[in-house]
Amino acid sequence: MVALRSVRTLVLSAGGAVLLVGLLFGVLLPSAHAQSQRADDMFYGRLGGGLSDFTSDLSSWRPTHPFGGGKFTRGAGPPFVFVGEVGYQFSPHWALGIGIQGGNYPVEVYPEIEGISDSYRYTPRVLGRYTMGGGAVAPYVDLGVHATLGGDRPPTRIGAGPSVGGGVDIRLGRAASLYVESRVNLTVPSGAVDGSDSGTRFDVTGQLLGIGLKVHFTAPTPPRIIRLEGPDTLDTGTSVTFAATVNEEAADRPLDYQWDFGDGATATGRTATHAYDRPGRYVVSFSARNRAGTAEASTAVVAEPPPEPPQIATARAAPEPVAAGAAVQFSAAATGGNPIAYEWRFGDGASAEAASPTHTYEAPGTYTARLRVSNPDGDDTRTVTVRVARPAGADTSGAAAAAQNPTDSSGTGPPAVPPADTSAQERWGIVVASMSEEGQAAPVARRYRERLPEPLRVEVRGAESDRGVRRHRVVIGPFEGTEAAQQVLRERAEMLPSGAWLLRLE
Repeated sequence: MVALRSVRTLVLSAGGAVLLVGLLFGVLLPSAHAQSQRADDMFYGRLGGGLSDFTSDLSSWRPTHPFGGGKFTRGAGPPFVFVGEVGYQFSPHWALGIGIQGGNYPVEVYPEIEGISDSYRYTPRVLGRYTMGGGAVAPYVDLGVHATLGGDRPPTRIGAGPSVGGGVDIRLGRAASLYVESRVNLTVPSGAVDGSDSGTRFDVTGQLLGIGLKVHFTAPTPPRIIRLEGPDTLDTGTSVTFAATVNEEAADRPLDYQWDFGDGATATGRTATHAYDRPGRYVVSFSARNRAGTAEASTAVVAEPPPEPPQIATARAAPEPVAAGAAVQFSAAATGGNPIAYEWRFGDGASAEAASPTHTYEAPGTYTARLRVSNPDGDDTRTVTVRVARPAGADTSGAAAAAQNPTDSSGTGPPAVPPADTSAQERWGIVVASMSEEGQAAPVARRYRERLPEPLRVEVRGAESDRGVRRHRVVIGPFEGTEAAQQVLRERAEMLPSGAWLLRLE
């Protein structure tokens, strides 16, 4: 008897060791198998077998028990069970199954119960199963109810009771896994299995140690990331779009998409838009997940400060008009990233590299000064028109001055203007428009009268050009001397056209 108990203890210890190892694997390995998240929402089937175990009112552990060797010689057969089950996996953790356990439970062919010579019993059952963890190796426990029947004739009858089991599920692939388990089926009434109502209050038809294969009838397809699209570099503060290409046609739905931009921000969807506030290197991560598993991919992006090309804010020349030989002060201001370089070309072949240079024109005429500013991010240009008049005393006639100015051949451009030291006894006006029809000039004059404050006067003056064409000029004035006229030009620059010029009035 001691030997038989040792054998049974050894087998039970082996089964317990298998379950313990499976539990340790299930606890320690999930992080290493994060991509092996178990599937859900599918049907499955299980088929296996193992060693049977039977405890009842009869003397199960006598020397003639199967483990003692006597039953094999008497023809009752080895203690074995076969197991079959079909079920539905609701989630990676929960499942519901319907199955049957059948096998041989030989106990000296029940000699104490007359007429019972059949040692085969069959146990249909319904089980709820909970799987721990989601890795490749996962322990599980289950609980359910069963009915046990078998035996060749009465006094055996159908019994029922709870079924408790546990084991380890070892994933072999997307559609199959290997399991090792042990199970106990408690059966009442006491005589349902062995026909004996004496002794214990229940009988046990168990699976001491079993092994089998689990197959998924509907194998889910996990997501696969084909490509991530996004910029390698971008400007801070600028929104950019990242996109992922996934095997959407093949992967099981629903699919869950998640973005992590590396700066604490996240987003969902297959495409996402994001802007970085600070410069730096960021790792953009994308994951696609469904019931079959999770796929991940990442890409790096560098956020840089945006370029700041220069823009010219102001560009001026003063005085303007100016007499030939007098100094002209140019000035400019620009915005943008430093350093900003300034280059002036004055229109007479001379140039300077400064923001506010001084230049002297030696000959009268109209010059176009060009300013160019630049920095590493770009450049900007602007022009300033400078009208250079003949010095005082070169000509006293307005008509002659117009003839000598090459830009006024039609009578529309500015005539020569004396410098600021012209006698204060001469009367000057500011020409803001010049037209061939008096009817066109009159409404222009009216608009300037409404726009300009008192005591400024606006009138239309007629004059002959050097080609005999009569022009009608809209003139602001008169002013006593050029200095007074130039002061109005400076003070009312925003209200006057950029081409306004001075005219000596007769």
